[in-house]
Amino acid sequence: MRSPLEQARYDDKNRQKLIDFFLSGQKDEGNTSLLGVEVEHIVLFDDGAPVPYEPSSGRIGIRSVLEELADYYPTAMRNSAGDLLGLAGDDGSITLEPAAQVELSVAPYASVREAELAYRRFRSLIDPILDRGGARLSNHGYHMTRRAHDLTLIPKARYDYMNAYFAHIGSDGERMMRASASTQVSVDYASEADAVRKMRVASALSPILAAIADNTQVFETQENHTPIRRLQLWREVDNRRCGTIPGVFDEGFGFAAYADWLLRTSPIFVTRPAADAQGDKSLRPFFDTPAADAYADAPMSDADVEHLISMFWPDVRLKRFVEIRPADCVPQEQVLGYAALIKGIFYSEESLSAVEEELGVDAQTRATRGAWGITNEDVTNAIAQIQERGLSAEVYGKHILSWERQLFSLAHSALPVDERDYLAPLESFATNKPWWKS
Repeated sequence: MRSPLEQARYDDKNRQKLIDFFLSGQKDEGNTSLLGVEVEHIVLFDDGAPVPYEPSSGRIGIRSVLEELADYYPTAMRNSAGDLLGLAGDDGSITLEPAAQVELSVAPYASVREAELAYRRFRSLIDPILDRGGARLSNHGYHMTRRAHDLTLIPKARYDYMNAYFAHIGSDGERMMRASASTQVSVDYASEADAVRKMRVASALSPILAAIADNTQVFETQENHTPIRRLQLWREVDNRRCGTIPGVFDEGFGFAAYADWLLRTSPIFVTRPAADAQGDKSLRPFFDTPAADAYADAPMSDADVEHLISMFWPDVRLKRFVEIRPADCVPQEQVLGYAALIKGIFYSEESLSAVEEELGVDAQTRATRGAWGITNEDVTNAIAQIQERGLSAEVYGKHILSWERQLFSLAHSALPVDERDYLAPLESFATNKPWWKS
């Protein structure tokens, strides 16, 4: 039995472990321009039925699709029963979301062109397999034909625990897990200050980025006329771990404050046995226990840290990179445009400074990580404005269409000449959303 002093020592070590994890993500100044692109796809048969994990009644399942792709993505990921749940290769990895949504994570590349080639290769491989089985990828933010409750989970213990937790708190977690699909782009950071800067800009822009890439035309089988519905759904899942990161705009926010947020919130479950366990019970629920207590019996490993971070879904998430998460899954050309938009904003000093100036942030505040003039509540109000007024919304005192024009203009100026054309399909998509209420 450990003494209170030993318990406290692990608390301190674990907090430092998290901080060190984020510090290890810092890249050299000349090597901070890689983009990570992740696209989640809902998979449907041509008659609109969902493609499940297991093949059934002579129809394909996602498992059989993965088996056909294994020659091209040779590293297999399986559960303890041997079920194939993911693949990886040199240019990316394929993983499954809870209800058999297929996610491609493109390997980090410096150019949008390289990301395009990896994504197009994936589509050139998977689309014919699905076509032969009478199925297709659906590039939408929410399931077009089924309610979330009618979709089944893949055989992955992680999702069983998450499902039980969401039922426990009575949230929209079931819908988030089973029926939503997103586009996420990750950017590197050179220092703690650079990470905080990008997290703040991305957090403030989340409602606008969500509006640009809004593609939720159907919600729970009904026509959807509420803008950025998927972003709102995510924020309703669990306000302890979703939405805008607590304190992100406050004076001195940094890696320690982010670590403290993670540690004071439950990890839902942990993936290692207790330090004094007699048997190997690696997965253990901790629905209402702060992570600091759940992990206090032993030093955290990198795997523990990565699992804990993965149990939080804010609009912007810090890993060893800054993950920007508000966008829906969109069609292929818009995916590439969104990656270009993020690159043109977050890898340009001129773009970042222009956005900060528009938000009332001066250079001194930025340099010292001082408190911003906007708050988490302002972000929430911006989301409400967009949902209520659509393309007529005022966001932080400026018309949303003016924001969109400025962001595309900044990105266009910042991008290399050969990447600027990627923006045009997304810019057109951003202002042409007939499913939005007028």
